[in-house]
Amino acid sequence: MKNGKPSKTKGKPKAAAKQGAANEKAASSDKSIVISFRLSEAAYEPYREAVEKSGIGRSAFFRKLFLDNESKVVISEKKVHTEDYNKYLHLVNKISNNINQLARLLNGAEKAGKVTHQQYATGLNTLSGIRLLLLSKLGKKD
Repeated sequence: MKNGKPSKTKGKPKAAAKQGAANEKAASSDKSIVISFRLSEAAYEPYREAVEKSGIGRSAFFRKLFLDNESKVVISEKKVHTEDYNKYLHLVNKISNNINQLARLLNGAEKAGKVTHQQYATGLNTLSGIRLLLLSKLGKKD
């Protein structure tokens, strides 16, 4: 009431409207984490027109794009190789090299007629079995 007359404003009382505006301002200024990145001209180019047409600043545009984005982002943990992993990798590489040398020797001996076909086939089967065993331990399929 003003001067004994009822107020002509409809909706929220002024005090409530001011409180609502204060809450909105507090919520929008409650940005304590800074995320910053730079783009090359080429990387920014697809967004340039959209940023200009939006009528908001680049930061606000990318904030909105980031926060409103519904697509899924796959986050994978960076694998840190332990000392054991490096040791085992070195050993597997050495074993692999030795297996290749044995296969070459066996193949050469078979071509030179120094081993029978049965010995050759047995040797190849043994090498193949070792290969499959290593692959299974490494979690790989043939």
